[in-house]
Order: sequence, then C-alpha cells, then structure tokens
Amino acid sequence: VGMNAHVSVYSLGGAIPDGGAQVRAAASGIEGVKRIVPIILGQGMVAAGSKNSGAAIRGVAEDDPDYSQIIQNGIIEGSAASIGEAEPSVVLGRELARELGVKTGDTLRVTIPVGDPPRSRVFRIGGIFGSGMYDFDSTFAFLSLKNADDLLGMKGAVTAVDIRLDDIEKAPEVADRLDRALGRGWWVGDWKRMNRNIFSALSLQKAVLSLILCLIIVVAAFNVAATLIMIVIEKTREIGILKAMGTSDAAIRRIFALQGIMIGAVGATGGVAIGVFACFLQNRYQIVKIPSDVYLFDSLPMEPGILSTALFALTAVALCWLATIYPAWQASRMNPVRAIRTE
Repeated sequence: VGMNAHVSVYSLGGAIPDGGAQVRAAASGIEGVKRIVPIILGQGMVAAGSKNSGAAIRGVAEDDPDYSQIIQNGIIEGSAASIGEAEPSVVLGRELARELGVKTGDTLRVTIPVGDPPRSRVFRIGGIFGSGMYDFDSTFAFLSLKNADDLLGMKGAVTAVDIRLDDIEKAPEVADRLDRALGRGWWVGDWKRMNRNIFSALSLQKAVLSLILCLIIVVAAFNVAATLIMIVIEKTREIGILKAMGTSDAAIRRIFALQGIMIGAVGATGGVAIGVFACFLQNRYQIVKIPSDVYLFDSLPMEPGILSTALFALTAVALCWLATIYPAWQASRMNPVRAIRTE
C-alpha cells in the first residue's frame, strides 16, 4: 500500500494524454480523495559494466510526498530527492543494485528496447532503497517524471494516475464511483483488487494455521483430562471421605471442573503473555529471518490481534473445562465405603 496507490487508473487505449487531466477532473469531485498523482511506468534494461538486468521503470514527481516518505524511510545510500537534481539520476532497489554490483555515485545505462532505434540514457545512481519486499527491491528503478518522459518518449502523456485516499478501506467504493464517472475505455483498480492473489493466499494460510492451533489446544485438553483422571485415582480415598461427610455429587463435580478451569486459565494467561512478548521481540529485533525471494518479506511480521488472541485463550479455557466432564463424573459416582477402603 505504501509503494502502490490506493486506487490506480489506466487507459485501455494506451497512454493517458495531458498528464491525466480527465482523470484528475473526475476524481477531484469524489469525497475521500486526498491526492492525485500521475506516474509513468515502463520496462527497460539497466546495465553497469558487464552486468545487466531487467527493471521496472517508474517515473514519479520528485515532490510527491508518498514517494518521498516511502523511499526516504527505506533509503540505504544517497537520497530519495536525488531524482530531482539537475544531473539525471536514478534510485534503485537494493536487490537490483546488488545484482548489478553498483553503489551510490556510480553510473548506470538504462535502455528501452522499444522503438527504432531503441532509446538509451546514462544516469547517475542517486540512491539505493530497501522496502522490505523482495519484488519491489529487485525490480524498481525510480526516475523523475521529466526524465522518464524523455526516456520513454511519452511526450507529455502518462501511463497511469495514482490516487491516494484518506481511508484506504474505502478504496473499492471510490474505485467503483470513479469507474462510473469515467465511463468506457478505462480500467480502475483498487489495492485490494490488484493484490487479491496475495490476500487469498494469506487467508488460506491463516485458516490452516488456526486449525493447527486448535488441534494443539485439543491435544493439550486431552492431557488435562488424563491428568485429572490420574488425580481421581490418586485421591480416591479423599473423595470417599468427602462423600462420607455429606458432600454431594454436584459439589464433587464442581471441584474437578474448577480445577480444570484454573489449569486452563493459568495456561492461557501464561501462553498469551509469552506469545505477545515473542511478537514484540520479533517486530523489534527481527529474530526470525525468512528468504525474501520466496516469501516476499525478509523478516516475519507478527501482529497479536486482540480478537484472535482472546478467542484462542477462551477456547483453551473452554476445552480444559470440557476435559473435566468425564473425570468429574467418574469421581462423583464413586461409592464412599469402597473408596475409603482403597489403599
């Protein structure tokens, strides 16, 4: 969401003329639109020395606060504002820079293999950034809107218009309204629609992980039941004495139910505390590293959601209570005379 727009508009006929004036006019009247920014996108080849690689060329306005904030926060070398300098400059992702073996201050040739002849320009590397997402860091090369226009031969046109909103959750609604306002010949997509494959995969992963956690809790509940059954066997004589003194069957059942609930409550409280602390350590120090070329991220982000945490804690306590039903019933139906005689 930081690197891409909340809502993006493309023309089905190709480039958008006049810097996206028609889109600006249609979007400016929609409530919740915070910023409308034209961008230029293209594919090219970047080369430094004997090394070369494909790259996604992205032309942005150097005064765009979203670009400045996202790239500058992740800048490793140089400056995000370097693309606006008089000398043509480019800002690369760190994985792309590593593949080319370049650093800030080196020169880089960018070639667009379309046209006759293909266009090629030399740029100085003004900055190297790391977004934390491998796909971005290994493909993106940022240029100023002017330099991208010159390199790609856009002649004042733009590839897309990016729209930022006050509330990103309203992106589908704004996209629908803008699509109706523009009419045919346009493609309007929101960030959820453009990344639905990732969200589907994450939803499936979350469902499977929830199932695994529930199975772990069920196994733990069986352990609680086994422990209480052993207590019934060990405390047979004491149970017989209580029943001989007039303790009712219901009171015996309540004793074991309370014991199971206490075990579940202590375990759930301790588990939640340890889990939340582990999430804090991971987010702060990034202890668990994962291969970014496989999982998109270079570290495992953790968010201890209040609802899911409370749900699993309550589930653990409820299952521990259910695990007490059989041992409590077994203890309550015990014959006091035979129990007292038990050695």
